[in-house]
Order: sequence, then C-alpha cells, then structure tokens
Amino acid sequence: MNSIRKKAPLIHMITNGVSRESCANIVLAAGGSAICAEAAEEVEEIVDLADGLLLNIGMPTPAKKEAMLLALQRAKERKLPVVLDPVGVSASAFRKELVEELFAIGGITLIRGNRGEIAALCRHQVASRGVETSVVHLAVADVQQLSEATGAMVMASGEEELLVWKHQVIEKAGGGQFFCSMTGSGCMQSALLAASIAAAEDPWRGLVDGVSLFEAAGTWARAHSDGPGSFLPAFLDGIYLHEEE
Repeated sequence: MNSIRKKAPLIHMITNGVSRESCANIVLAAGGSAICAEAAEEVEEIVDLADGLLLNIGMPTPAKKEAMLLALQRAKERKLPVVLDPVGVSASAFRKELVEELFAIGGITLIRGNRGEIAALCRHQVASRGVETSVVHLAVADVQQLSEATGAMVMASGEEELLVWKHQVIEKAGGGQFFCSMTGSGCMQSALLAASIAAAEDPWRGLVDGVSLFEAAGTWARAHSDGPGSFLPAFLDGIYLHEEE
C-alpha cells in the first residue's frame, strides 16, 4: 500500500470553496484524513493536531488571510510540512500581498502552482484571466532562484511539469486533457502532495511519489471514463485502488 495509507496523516487545509470537497476526498481516497478549519480563533489548535498544512489562496478574504498567517506560523514552530498553492496570484494585488506575507513567515515546504502562477512568483509579467494564466516560458534557473529564495521545493504543473529543489530538477510531460476540463484539479494535486510529503521521511521523495500517484490515477481514470463528468469519480477510484509496485 502507498506510504500515505501507512501513516494516515491528518492534513489541515485552508483552501478555496470551489474545490474544498474534492481536496478532502482525494486525501481520504489516498488513505489520509483532512480537516478544513478557517476561523482564526481555532486554526492554531487545529495545526497542533495536524501532520501537514495546505494553504490555497483561492477565494481569499481578510479573515482567511489572518487564519493562513496564524496557521503557517504555528506550523513553522512545529516544523510541519506546508504546501502553498498560489492560485491566481497574478490576478489581484491582495493575492500577491498575501503570498508575500506568507513568504516573510517562511517554513513553506512546497510551492505548487501552474506554470503561469510560478512564473508570476519568479517576477515574470503574466496575463491573468481570473485564476487562469497565459502560457509562459519558464526557465529552470528562475525556478531554482525562487526555490533558493523561499527555501521551498517548487512544482510547476501543466502540459510540461517542472519539479525543483536545490540541485535536483525533474522535467517531464504533465497531465492529460481531462484535468484541464474540470475545476480544481490543481488544488487536488496540492492536497495530495501535502499528504504525500507528510507521510514521507524525505520531502523530495514525498513530492516525487505524490506526483507519480496523481499521474498513475489519472492514467487509470482516462481508461475508465468517457469525459470530465465521469473522470473525477474514476480518478478518485484510481487513487483509492493504487498500490505501490
């Protein structure tokens, strides 16, 4: 069975309402558990119970911002793995400021976004349409610089995927068309990676294994579905049924 199922990590997720249920479901299907506390009055207590933290800046509000900052500070104190998903970071000044404040606290283990979001964090000019971004060229050296500046692993997802941490770089083909035809697939990947990293002794190994699990389930789901409507439940089945070789 996969390492997530062995450890059954509890992931505290402050994520967006569009994909919250799907994010919780993918963690559950993989063998972990999830809690989605957003009130500033309780997030520190919830982080004390958790094995990992996911911060997804989609649908940000001032209250959610406060909760994220408090949660990250406590997670840093506890040395918990933290995944940051900078959804639509180039769409508004509020989102950019939120990410900058999170970076200032530090303690982030992985930054996972689409290529446009990662490019925006690398200070490229990116055209944004809500949470979608234009296709941009993303140089490995720029992503390595972002990783060095933040102390975090970085993953840029899309048709071509890039994983970077220190001297380690993986470039490979990304997900298929069905992932682009449904909302929240990137958010789900971030949630799964939070669980995979929390379950691993080595963060890089957790990232690589989590990406492999996500892709294996996607391949299985494409063979057992006819379109995006049937793909999502098949994808969760693929996560649930997967066993390591």
